[in-house]
Amino acid sequence: MGRYSPTVVDHFTNPRNAGELDDPDVRASIGNPVCGDQIMLTAYVDDGTITAIRFRAHGCAAALAAASAISEACHGATLAELGTWDASRVDSLLGGLAPDQRHVAALGGHVVSRLVSNHREGVNDDAPLVCS
Repeated sequence: MGRYSPTVVDHFTNPRNAGELDDPDVRASIGNPVCGDQIMLTAYVDDGTITAIRFRAHGCAAALAAASAISEACHGATLAELGTWDASRVDSLLGGLAPDQRHVAALGGHVVSRLVSNHREGVNDDAPLVCS
């Protein structure tokens, strides 16, 4: 496999759902202090289903691509479905990651999990939670 999968290149060069929703039902942020990657998701939720989602991301190309791919895959998904996501799900969404990029899959899995738990607990993050 090359440095980046075709899916990572596609999402990095043509990001989907970039930005931030006004007055979202839920917000989740997470960051990795080692590499500096950060992902924030904002979403509207109706009857347990993501009806709109946007992301802001900072860091490497893989992190930006992950945020885009995650937002695309989350749109229309139920919170129950998203509650089963982990790093392997994000890795799969991206068409596989090189060993030195796998931290991005973990970051993505954590931010989706946090989005679900924040909605359940009625929390809206403004600052990223640190993820190692």
